[in-house]
Amino acid sequence: MRLAEKHDVVLAEEHPSPGAPLQCAGLVTPRGVPAFARKSVISKVKGVRFHSPLGYTLSLDAKDTRALVIDRTVFDRILFDKAVDGGASVLLGSSVLSVTDGGPETVAQLRSSNGVSEVRSKVVIGADGYRSVCRSCAGLPPPRHMLRGIQVDLTGLELQEDRVEIFLGRSVAPGFFAWAIPAGDVTRVGLCTWKSDHAPAEYLKKLLSRPEFRGGRKVSSASGKIPLGPGRSARSGRILLVGDAACHAKPLSGGGVYTGIKGAELCSEAVASYLSTSDEGALGGYDTSWRASFGKELSRAFRLRKVFLALSDKKMDKALRIFDEPELREFMEARGDIDYPASLSSSVLKLAPKLAQFSPQLIESLL
Repeated sequence: MRLAEKHDVVLAEEHPSPGAPLQCAGLVTPRGVPAFARKSVISKVKGVRFHSPLGYTLSLDAKDTRALVIDRTVFDRILFDKAVDGGASVLLGSSVLSVTDGGPETVAQLRSSNGVSEVRSKVVIGADGYRSVCRSCAGLPPPRHMLRGIQVDLTGLELQEDRVEIFLGRSVAPGFFAWAIPAGDVTRVGLCTWKSDHAPAEYLKKLLSRPEFRGGRKVSSASGKIPLGPGRSARSGRILLVGDAACHAKPLSGGGVYTGIKGAELCSEAVASYLSTSDEGALGGYDTSWRASFGKELSRAFRLRKVFLALSDKKMDKALRIFDEPELREFMEARGDIDYPASLSSSVLKLAPKLAQFSPQLIESLL
């Protein structure tokens, strides 16, 4: 958006309409929603309740809003319109076939209903999702873990409007978790899996058999993948990656809106500097800035994910009971942050050193 105000920007959108198909649960922190996009907000969330595999529940209820539920289609459309209003040229229904960076210009091959065409430019920013062609062409590494997700919107449920429900367990959502998110007239119920024995739809079917979901009526469904675990660089030459293309989704929550928005801002700053100076070294500033902003968090969170993956159902239950101890529960209610959860690990371990029992060596590396 900012680049288009001073430079010629071509925006190639794979789909005929921005924001479709929907592949997002839409739970973000207020810092992840720019002021101009607040019309996409459906509801506000203050609390979360975790359901252990053995039936124990842990409720965390903050005094103020901790997350926003957005209509992701509306959100994406607002960002798209903002870029167009800022001066970007648009190619709808145009998917990337290849990107090369070897001559005086980069060359992107695009395919649309009109055939194959080329766009030449000084730099390419790849925001082409988990299947990123730009990432492959740049020779940058794939994600370390790829989650598979599925979600349905249900009407007719009576859940608390400002609380998210999280369901844990190896038979519930192996390798991740399941959720129920209030979103106005509907409740978004979904899950992600990793290295599971069955397709996500099989686990969702079982989840929807729970008493709290039996009265729901499905009005829509969505599925997709989430790439976790970025490499050290999101840039190769004059090709830069942002969002899921850069594997910048958060390893503990799977969310990618905040890191996508923040990464895009930092990327645009580096590109603007390069376009003004023609010094390719300026593009290297992008890696420096995203690592400083949220890279350390992603690294620490991925290590915590490894701890989570090693937990049996019995140990998950035990961990929730430890988090329910008054001092730690109060700390989490006051300081919990879904954008930077790993940054709280040192404080959490000081309040509840018993948590170190689940992976002493790995936990020690976070202190």
